[in-house]
Amino acid sequence: MNDTPASQLINSLIETCNISSRLDIELVIMYVLEIDKNILYRDDPSFTKTDLNRIKKLIERRENGEPLAYLTNNIGFWNLDLFINQQVLVPRPETEVLVEKVLDSFDCERRQVLDLGTGSGAIGLALAKERPDWLITCTDVSFDSLKVASINMTKNSLDVNLVNADWLNSFKTNYFDIIISNPPYIDSLDPRILSDGLLHEPRKALVSESNGLGDIKKIAKEGSKILVDKGYLFLEHGYDQSDKVVDILNKNGFSQIKTHKDLNGDDRICMGQLN
Repeated sequence: MNDTPASQLINSLIETCNISSRLDIELVIMYVLEIDKNILYRDDPSFTKTDLNRIKKLIERRENGEPLAYLTNNIGFWNLDLFINQQVLVPRPETEVLVEKVLDSFDCERRQVLDLGTGSGAIGLALAKERPDWLITCTDVSFDSLKVASINMTKNSLDVNLVNADWLNSFKTNYFDIIISNPPYIDSLDPRILSDGLLHEPRKALVSESNGLGDIKKIAKEGSKILVDKGYLFLEHGYDQSDKVVDILNKNGFSQIKTHKDLNGDDRICMGQLN
């Protein structure tokens, strides 16, 4: 057993870290020791040499820009506890706004709902938690991503239909009442893809052709065929893409188009109703 208490380790790590915050360090220690924050500060536990080496290796990965959720294989989203690995994007607070807007727009009446590019399952499972009567299908082109979504479905005791599909080419026309997606929308030349966190996330889930709008164009075009009359499409997009996404929806037969801001005040969500 190492005689150094956790509080002392936290302080020493803070002095040597450039990226890792105090909260990052605390969460890594709690993850390795399998304790909660109350125990961390009430008992100020010591740790084994093996624990110390593991903590330092995880902090080193964080210092290299790897998201904390990949280190601990866990993140909270909406009211879910999600398993996360390198096969899926790390769910972000901006996407909780997307969930909120969908829930605000519809009551509990049974509806056919499609979550496109589900990744970890965050959006579809959050909706399933709040609207148990909805019939929710979650799709992804990546089978590895669907494995993560399946783990999270079981972990949160929910039931959705998981489908391995490339966007909308596997579904019949005039079927879904609501389509929701947080698709890839970053341009391949955008320097953000080299930033802290994003550099380690799956590129195929981040980057899209046509200045980041390629997948949004596909979803709007194909979505207009598989939505029922007066069905709804909800899209998350880049902070500077709002006007272009509105134009794309207009060109594909959507009206009643609205945009919604994220927690930073940027236009981030676009919704439209099929004529």
